[in-house]
Amino acid sequence: MFKAKFPSFKLPSSPMRSPSPGPSQRPGPDVPSRPQGTPRGPPLQDAFDQQPRGTPRGGPSTSNPSFWSRMSPGGLFGSSPTKQQIKQDVTTLQNTPGGFIKPNSLYHSTSSAAWDGMSKTGGLAPPTMLSQHGIIRKTGEGDQYSAQAGEKNFISFGQGAQGLGTSRAYFKQTANSASYSPHLYSDAQLKAEIDQSKKLLSNWNAPEGKAYGDLVDKPRVQARLRQLEAEQSLRTNMPGRETPYPLMFDFNGDKLNAKPMGMGPGEVAVHGPAMFKDNLQRVFVPADRVADMQSRLNTTLGPGHSVQVLSFEGQTKFLEQQRQSLGRTPNNPAHLALRADENVSSNLSANEDKRKFFYDMAGSDMGVPTI
Repeated sequence: MFKAKFPSFKLPSSPMRSPSPGPSQRPGPDVPSRPQGTPRGPPLQDAFDQQPRGTPRGGPSTSNPSFWSRMSPGGLFGSSPTKQQIKQDVTTLQNTPGGFIKPNSLYHSTSSAAWDGMSKTGGLAPPTMLSQHGIIRKTGEGDQYSAQAGEKNFISFGQGAQGLGTSRAYFKQTANSASYSPHLYSDAQLKAEIDQSKKLLSNWNAPEGKAYGDLVDKPRVQARLRQLEAEQSLRTNMPGRETPYPLMFDFNGDKLNAKPMGMGPGEVAVHGPAMFKDNLQRVFVPADRVADMQSRLNTTLGPGHSVQVLSFEGQTKFLEQQRQSLGRTPNNPAHLALRADENVSSNLSANEDKRKFFYDMAGSDMGVPTI
């Protein structure tokens, strides 16, 4: 079903369960048979060496649904200031000249935990460029699901309606998954993750280039440890810091030279920085963080900037209204966005479960059974 909807979305060969025929037939947990760690093979179908957002959901997710649960479309409007913000944002999107969802728009979701780095660079930059400037990545997917370990030399964006849906899925993953946002770990959980990663690395005895499930190898465990230790350092040195929150950038893509990646719906790559001053149109954040993001943009870009700050909940309500009024058809951008969101969200959660399975396998082989 998924491939029929998105022909360019190539699924890898996977030992996990095939796609379910519909949401009413969600499969239960299905653990892959234990494959052996093998030397890494040639890159997967995607030219940028990324793990396709494939493998349908096969069991319990590691994500916490609390953020999305509180954004049920039926409960977004009311008399509170937050709900009034949402209502105002729906109106703003309805009145956007030429429509909110444009074919050339580029969307990227991340966390406010990365804001210090973005404010230094004046925009988004490929992880390899951040490393060159001594900026440690504190959030995001990194190389966890890439077919090759190492930081990426490009920025992943979602383009157009389907790309908006892909970015929405990452927004929710950033809000709810500690794999993407380590601040979600409790102090005890964070310490346990760091200790286990160190144990795994100190006992690593696999041959050079050996990977488990094309997801777990020594360089990726090292990268994960750096991210976890960066979070631990923040807790030690900035104990009163504000809790990070997810955010989605909406860029005008006319000057960014995006290249198709052939992976998730609408996913494209930009091999270079995407500067806020020249390209940023909107930022979507949780409704109760709109004022904070406006303040951050004023500091970074100056008070006269034209970037809109809108609530993610307002975007959700707008898309739901548009799908209801215009129908679930391929000609309705709102429907395409929400459909991609639903599919990619399920796939991302499944990939987390798959990665955990192969971490457990590596830990068992190294004598560190509880990863």
